[in-house]
Amino acid sequence: MKTEKVTREELRSMEMGESRTFELPNAQACDNGKSVAYQMQNLLGCKFSVTTDYTANKLTITKNAL
Repeated sequence: MKTEKVTREELRSMEMGESRTFELPNAQACDNGKSVAYQMQNLLGCKFSVTTDYTANKLTITKNAL
């Protein structure tokens, strides 16, 4: 999904085992999205795995149970 940034609401709405790919405007937005995901792990009681494609400015986040 093409978006300006990864939001906490988007991460909350993900189901366990679900993966989402975010098309972001630049590499800084990718880094920011990765930080938000890692910060939200503790609040949501889950584990996010993140794959970053800096060439295409895409961030793929997968939500997993602990």
